[in-house]
Amino acid sequence: MSDAPLHVLLISLHTSPLEQPGSGDAGGMNVYVRQLAGALVDAGHTVDMATLDRDPGAPRTAGMRASRIRAGLRLLTVSLPGAAGAVKEDLPGLTGAFAEVLRAEAPRPDVVHAHYWLSGAAGRELADDWRVPLVLTLHTTALGKNLRTRADEGLEPAARAEAEAELIARAEATVVNTRTEALQMVELYDADPARLTVITPGVDLSAFSPPEPGASRRHGPRPGSPGRPLRVLFAGRLQALKGPHVLVDALARIRADAPGVPVELEIVGVGTRRFTAGLQQQVHELGLADAVGFGPALPAQQLAERMRRADVVAVPSSSETFGLVALEAQACGTPVLATDVDGLRTAVLDGVTGRLVPDRDPASWAHALLGLGRDPETLARMGAAAARRAREHSWERTALATAEVYARVRDRVRVRHGSRRRVPTLER
Repeated sequence: MSDAPLHVLLISLHTSPLEQPGSGDAGGMNVYVRQLAGALVDAGHTVDMATLDRDPGAPRTAGMRASRIRAGLRLLTVSLPGAAGAVKEDLPGLTGAFAEVLRAEAPRPDVVHAHYWLSGAAGRELADDWRVPLVLTLHTTALGKNLRTRADEGLEPAARAEAEAELIARAEATVVNTRTEALQMVELYDADPARLTVITPGVDLSAFSPPEPGASRRHGPRPGSPGRPLRVLFAGRLQALKGPHVLVDALARIRADAPGVPVELEIVGVGTRRFTAGLQQQVHELGLADAVGFGPALPAQQLAERMRRADVVAVPSSSETFGLVALEAQACGTPVLATDVDGLRTAVLDGVTGRLVPDRDPASWAHALLGLGRDPETLARMGAAAARRAREHSWERTALATAEVYARVRDRVRVRHGSRRRVPTLER
């Protein structure tokens, strides 16, 4: 296997890696792609990130703009007729045209790494035409989400599941976040275990770090005491599957059942107008306006400050392939309460760096929050363990393991095509 530097094309079609997480369609995947790209460049590789311009003011003609982010890293922004202002449901019909623009205007890479199924549809065409390997990271899957999502929350369409199955069968390698996700790929999509690689995501340890010793949460009144509310933080897109409404209902139960335990909830993120309005109405109707605050999606440094201020970061999602926000919170020395599901079972060490809640019943979350609010020693112990654990997860390590996958599949494709010679990159 060669250790030579690689030219990698990372495709994130439906959302720009530079987009603010917690707004629109941006979330953990955006962080993943951007941080992976930077760490690959730090390791000596060259990386292009490709995305579709859906801004309402985007050009209406087909083309590509290349923007230099730093030495070795560019963002390739593709414009298409019909893409300006397009909603996510419109994008399956644009993947072919997206690939056509990149085929004509982007340099040929050594490997195409597609993130999410829409990117995979475009990446498969490019990998076939360029005769380079396709690496796939789906981040979420239709069948995985549908296992956990209630029908009234909106099930993923069968067409997406069929496309994912075809992509998993076609890709030279599929990178998954956890062993749980790998098992799910085998069980739900009949994936070949030999083509699955488990690589845990990293965390930006320069941004997400514990409080300074003098700013320890152990100073001052006990969290959940009359002089000091238990501070709970939710950070993510405001949508049903992420579960902010579960926390609001849990706070109402705490206020009714344990009025002497004050709890404050800060909700940081952006959602659709309909869901956000419904969430705010829920807060108003339950009489929690004095205990629940809303804020916009925040850049990493500011989000880390909120996490350090919080006593608990809550992740009541119905499904997560990993849950980067849980790892970011732990890096800040903050325990995490998360649903006992999927990748969150790996992201959070139950009883060590936080607790896993058995379901999304508000009563279960109220019980878990009260348990931590009444046990400051456990909060402190979990926070210290969380910070220690997060230090083991760097993007440097993630990038090194991912680059090994790239090199392995590139050599495999070269052998298949009857040559181990380096095929020159074409600048077009």
